[in-house]
Amino acid sequence: MLRSLEKAGRVLKTMKAGFVETKVLVLLNDKEETRGDVMLQVPGRLRWNYTSPQPSVMMIKDGTFARYIPKSKQVFRGPAKGEADLLVGFGPGAAGLGKKYEVTLVGKETVDGAPAWVLDLKPRAGEASGLFSAIRLWIDEGRSIPVQTRLTEPTGDHTTIRFEKVVINGALPAGAFDLKLPRDVVEVK
Repeated sequence: MLRSLEKAGRVLKTMKAGFVETKVLVLLNDKEETRGDVMLQVPGRLRWNYTSPQPSVMMIKDGTFARYIPKSKQVFRGPAKGEADLLVGFGPGAAGLGKKYEVTLVGKETVDGAPAWVLDLKPRAGEASGLFSAIRLWIDEGRSIPVQTRLTEPTGDHTTIRFEKVVINGALPAGAFDLKLPRDVVEVK
């Protein structure tokens, strides 16, 4: 399973998909759902366009993180850290999973009517694990790409991202990784 995932990751140059993201805050017994689309270009470019409930953009470009919230006219910037784990299993994020994580094949489930292998990833001792204490991947059986990811934080809070209408190695819009900001935006570092 890992070899198949890594092989699909090596040939991935671009990816575009819709997503539904469900964040569960365990201590607050709260759940929030967001929707939008995501684009990836190898190497080092990632863009999440959130459309609901509140429009915003989260982007990583060449090692720099930016989060723009139009409603407040603010952009937050800094070095990219664990945000790349949001797409673990895609492209370069599929390489070396067995070195960075203890990987367990859980079994098979259906995601959106398609069969998927389920893998649990737990950061190995001594590895920089990013923001998450555990990751569960649902890998499309036919295409060997993630169709769903659950990211668990050390607090127990977790985010499940289901990818829809995934297009691999298709053309991305010109300027997809340019963040166009209004003149009166407030920059926060």
